[in-house]
Amino acid sequence: MPLHFELVTLERTLFKEEALQVTLPTTMGEITVLPGHQAIVASLISGVAHLKRKDGGEEDIAVSGGFIEIKDDVVRVLADTAERGEDLDIEIIEQAKKRAEDIMKATDRRDDNAFAAAAAALERELARYRVANKRRRIHK
Repeated sequence: MPLHFELVTLERTLFKEEALQVTLPTTMGEITVLPGHQAIVASLISGVAHLKRKDGGEEDIAVSGGFIEIKDDVVRVLADTAERGEDLDIEIIEQAKKRAEDIMKATDRRDDNAFAAAAAALERELARYRVANKRRRIHK
């Protein structure tokens, strides 16, 4: 029996489909969800979510922040942001990554909030970069 996978943001529903497996980045580390997984609620962090579809296809999604609920073979992800590889532009991501790195270098490390915000932005851009780069390699 497959999983029912739902991934939504405030703007849209990215996925609502059957899946064989879903791997998600959480504050507890990366988790892979298979049918029969224990019920949990967890915090989603910036990273790459990996979906193995029922039809055998696979897809990586750049995600950041939010929550995950797993119960009765239903995986619900409410993400702050989520982007498919086809929606990402490497050049724009590289510029955003550079800006985040520059902010981190220029920020006084005693200003914990500004440094944490810049570090979070960098993590988000790195996840987007990994997804976009992988898609670009696959579709060459």
